[in-house]
Amino acid sequence: MPATLEGEALRLNARYVEEVVIGWDLCPWAARAWRDGEVERRVFPSPRPEAAAVAAFVEQIAARPRCSVGLAIFPRVDLPVAAWDRFAEEVRRAGGPFLVAAFHPSDRGAAAPAATPAQLVSLIRRTPDPTLQLVRASLIDALGAGGRDVSADVAQANFATVARRDPARLVALLDDLRRDRDRAYAALA
Repeated sequence: MPATLEGEALRLNARYVEEVVIGWDLCPWAARAWRDGEVERRVFPSPRPEAAAVAAFVEQIAARPRCSVGLAIFPRVDLPVAAWDRFAEEVRRAGGPFLVAAFHPSDRGAAAPAATPAQLVSLIRRTPDPTLQLVRASLIDALGAGGRDVSADVAQANFATVARRDPARLVALLDDLRRDRDRAYAALA
């Protein structure tokens, strides 16, 4: 069966989730959610991102109580990081039961190796395609019980993990994913 844009975008996204997020243990609930089918992914093939299309996806996954994470993948979108972040904010303002995080193939200007947890967040958000991560807010609320800052806790834990495992290996993996993406999409042209 010949490769399709949707199939390649999903394959590349799965590589990112499995090799980077789960493989490097960068999210406290990713492995379980991935294994238990709590992650819903959708490829949006338009070169122009539309908040209404993402809102429809959010509505669909909100109706599935077992869906804790949605990944909206945009393989044809070619926006600079700042414009992608503005789009994510537009989706965020639309509301709903999911928190929105913007991921982008660019390094967002992160130092390599990352010198702070915040720089590492920018580095590990280098997905093969522009992607919006939608995390059910109630999941974060439950993790943040007792006033914990879940994002800061995760960023600090990730910083320690990556430092221990060698940041250059993570950068090499992200670069390999980008090369894989470029080859796969060139073959579709």
